[in-house]
Amino acid sequence: MRYGVSYYPEHKTEGDLRHDLELLKGSGINTVRMGEFAWCRMEPVEGQYTFGWLQEVVEELGQAGIRTILCTPTACPPAWLVKKHPDILYMDNRRIRRPFGGRRHYCYNNETYRQYSVKIAEELARAFAGNSYVAGVQIDNEPAQEGTGRCCCPVCVDRFHTYLRERFGTIEEFNRRSGNIFWSQEYDDFEEIPVPVNTIEVGAQDQIRAYYENPTVRLAFERFCSDSQKEYQDLQVQALRQFLQVPITTNATGLATNSIDYYDSTASLDRYAFDFYPGLRDARVDSFPYAFARGVKDGAPFWVLEFMSGGGHKLGGNGRVQPNPGALKQAVVQSFAHGGEMMLHFQFRTYPFGAEQLNYAIVDMDGVPRRRYREMQETAALLKKLEPLEQASFPRQVAVCFDYDSHWALRIKPVNDPAFHYVEYCGKLYNYLEQVGVTADVTALKGDWSAYKVVVIPAAIVMTRATQEKIRRFVEQGGTVVATFLTSVKNEDNVGYTVSLPAGLTDVFGSVVEEVEPVFPENHTRLRMNVESYEALCHMDETEDNVQETVDGLWSELLGGVSETMGSYLEDYKEGAKVLSAFTYGKGRAYYVGTDLEPEAYRTFLRGILKEAGVARTLVEREEGVELVTRYGDGETYLYLFNFTARETIVTLPEGCRDYLTGQGLPRKCRIARNGVLVAALQTTVP
Repeated sequence: MRYGVSYYPEHKTEGDLRHDLELLKGSGINTVRMGEFAWCRMEPVEGQYTFGWLQEVVEELGQAGIRTILCTPTACPPAWLVKKHPDILYMDNRRIRRPFGGRRHYCYNNETYRQYSVKIAEELARAFAGNSYVAGVQIDNEPAQEGTGRCCCPVCVDRFHTYLRERFGTIEEFNRRSGNIFWSQEYDDFEEIPVPVNTIEVGAQDQIRAYYENPTVRLAFERFCSDSQKEYQDLQVQALRQFLQVPITTNATGLATNSIDYYDSTASLDRYAFDFYPGLRDARVDSFPYAFARGVKDGAPFWVLEFMSGGGHKLGGNGRVQPNPGALKQAVVQSFAHGGEMMLHFQFRTYPFGAEQLNYAIVDMDGVPRRRYREMQETAALLKKLEPLEQASFPRQVAVCFDYDSHWALRIKPVNDPAFHYVEYCGKLYNYLEQVGVTADVTALKGDWSAYKVVVIPAAIVMTRATQEKIRRFVEQGGTVVATFLTSVKNEDNVGYTVSLPAGLTDVFGSVVEEVEPVFPENHTRLRMNVESYEALCHMDETEDNVQETVDGLWSELLGGVSETMGSYLEDYKEGAKVLSAFTYGKGRAYYVGTDLEPEAYRTFLRGILKEAGVARTLVEREEGVELVTRYGDGETYLYLFNFTARETIVTLPEGCRDYLTGQGLPRKCRIARNGVLVAALQTTVP
């Protein structure tokens, strides 16, 4: 695993640089990331390129065994470029240009800026061509971050009109498919269509809160912005590959914070990479982003190019408090356990100046190595011991499906806002699976499901006919699908289906949605799982919980149809109505979950489904807050256990485990320290 830090030699005096380089060389790390904000040093005057200062640092670190991730500096165009071409500046949804003085103040569709970006990327690549100390390249920095994902300048407006024309063909077809007769919004020409005002960017909701725009246009604009940013990124990819034969990527910010479909945008990149700043003070580091990252390129390793390193100066946010002792090490190993190939802390030494002054780092402003530096050394040494496990495989039995169209559609027209959040709900179901002993994958709704026994589809509100048919074939051929409320409600144009829901799938699930409503704290309704059907399904062990009664949450769908009743309501007008269903279709099974369930009830429900589907679970008795990751290799099962409980904990392991790091046999009951990690190995047959 490549492990290291972000570093900024352009900020340093000669004395500070010499001091930092010695610390870096003594840290045990093997990778640094440099250059993403240094355009004014790389090209101080137009056409005059100066890379010598960076080449010297790359060389010195390289000779010490530390390779470099180079970054193109296009997130921060220099003052001379903005002065010469002010039209390159980004325009927000209020039609206000972003001024020079921050970062990400450019329009990714502006042809002038594209040309300058390609040129600086090309010159950077040319300067480092053949340099063995370069381990990869990061393009730009955090695309679409800070409200810059949806530029509304005249260039983008023109390109958006072209996009609509290519997608819909004629204005008559556009009017028909988008239902523009509503509110007399029919157009005579694509040029009449404004970009959406309410595009989920900074200031939009405050500016025009009650303005309801056409959902088809809104979703089309999201897709257009995603495609535009990919196009801009790929121009740099082409320039870099002329001279460099190293992995190329960019650093995403979260799963879905911006208008970028990472499944599409990463197709031309060699790795999916992202930045991650979780809280590390007595808080669980959510592994859903790691599972998502692993699935973007169908199981390929991923990179974390910025990761939490220490406390920092910020008016709010618990992500800036200092990590507990051991928390940095724990989080890095957790990333490795989930398939991470690279983890870089942001940053090595705290800035004394600029917009990010006093922010978190491994070493403080004074350059004195303290606790976090020593822990980084320990982590680097530990990763070397774990290297043989890097190629271990994942179970690949269960997948949770993620869909950008559904995410965007549920932001455009929220359901039970703010209680229901699509990304969070996907993560919740993923975590329930982990809690019952399944290391699940996260894959695209439009991805390949052939490896899986069970596919979980949370709230896929937008669903194409092709996806409906894909679900049908998967179940028909013997797969198990678990779909939740809000499945297949709208088509690819973000327009509601005018057939019974789940549209195109009522025969597969044997269920028809009869009534729907949001669930608030004041209208929870009790429901009961069908004990006879459920126990027959589960064949539950006596040691496992078998919750039979619970309450609904978030959303409620009353189900009709010929499906088996797995759960029904106990009170109010809903009494007796089906809310959980199961149906045999072809060789497989299709489950429909018409509401959210309480955690233990959901886990119980999933255990039964997994058992029926023949999914192997790793049974480790542990308290909530202890994460389990299962991997396979060389005739052994590897169990990574991470204690996020804020205290020492005891876990009960399967018989015959040994400590991978020491080789010593482990007792059934093992203690794991606060912020501790246990890597256990067990001889077994891969399922």
